[in-house]
Amino acid sequence: MANVYIREGTLRSGFSLVYHDIWDVYHPYIGDKATLYYLFLLRFRNNDESSFNHGKSWRGRKGIVEKFQMSYSTLPLLDGILSAIGLVDIETRPSPNGADKIYYTVHDPLTEAEFAGRLPGFIERLREMVAAKPEVKKLLGKEKGREVSTHQ
Repeated sequence: MANVYIREGTLRSGFSLVYHDIWDVYHPYIGDKATLYYLFLLRFRNNDESSFNHGKSWRGRKGIVEKFQMSYSTLPLLDGILSAIGLVDIETRPSPNGADKIYYTVHDPLTEAEFAGRLPGFIERLREMVAAKPEVKKLLGKEKGREVSTHQ
């Protein structure tokens, strides 16, 4: 992996590193909403290496739905897309109010070469999602996602 260089000058601690691969490699397959959702989860990822929740993000669905004007029914589809393509792992934990709390382990994207090596598996998982829930097709990327969802 290449070294990351941050320019000298005034540095801020409140930022997330966004790899170009998100836009160049993943976005054509996963589409606008899944990319936006991933970046939002990434922004709230716990980066404290000493924490039990290191690498995890947990944002309430209500806030996400309101912020991005998405329906509640869209979020599980986006969860599935991000999970199928390896950007998040999802776990649930019981919470005191009775509803399970959703935790996302948010992964950095693969390099373009790594992605290409795993692409057949990603495509297969996306196809399975479309077969099970045809509405997923509308969420996939305009460049490559829709052809993946129809090509057998």
